[in-house]
Parts: sequence; C-alpha cells; structure tokens
Amino acid sequence: MVDVDRALRSSIRTGNVVLGSNKAVEAGLSGKAKIVVFSADCPEDVRSQLASMDVPAYSYPGMGKDLGSACGKPFSVATLAVIEPGDSEILALLREIRGGGNE
Repeated sequence: MVDVDRALRSSIRTGNVVLGSNKAVEAGLSGKAKIVVFSADCPEDVRSQLASMDVPAYSYPGMGKDLGSACGKPFSVATLAVIEPGDSEILALLREIRGGGNE
C-alpha cells in the first residue's frame, strides 16, 4: 500500500508535477502526464475531461484543501498531474487504479 501523501510530497520535491485543473488536463491531453490525481470535490467537468483521456486517474479520498495540504501547499488543489515521479513511489498507485497490488 502506498502512502499517497508521502508519495505526492516526494514527487513534488524531486520530480515534475503540475498543479491545477487546467494544467493537469493540458498535460494529460499532450501525453506528458503519467498519472493525474483529483480531489473529491474536483469539478464534474474536469472529471469528465480526465475520464476521456488515456491517462490513469487516481481519486484522492480528501477534499481539495486536503490534497493541497498533502502536496505541502497552503491552498486547495483540485487536480494535479505527475509528469516525472522523481524519487517518489507515486506510480505505484497505477496498480491500485488497475485493481492489482498483490504482485
């Protein structure tokens, strides 16, 4: 099981992550995003855009303020895209998204 908050902070510190719905959708559409993470209160139109992309999406269990806090930011974050994970284990979430995890 991945500690999502720790993985997010590590990927922000050591990798390349874009914050915000517009930038995350843009990264997904351009094929740069390896995974997108969205909060429970992410706007429905953004969720539908994420669902239409060929990029794995992880539903963060908290609200935007919780996701922002997990990222070490003093503001709400509805959506983010991981371009490069850096030293984090954030891409291990792909197993959870795909229903695996017992490998």
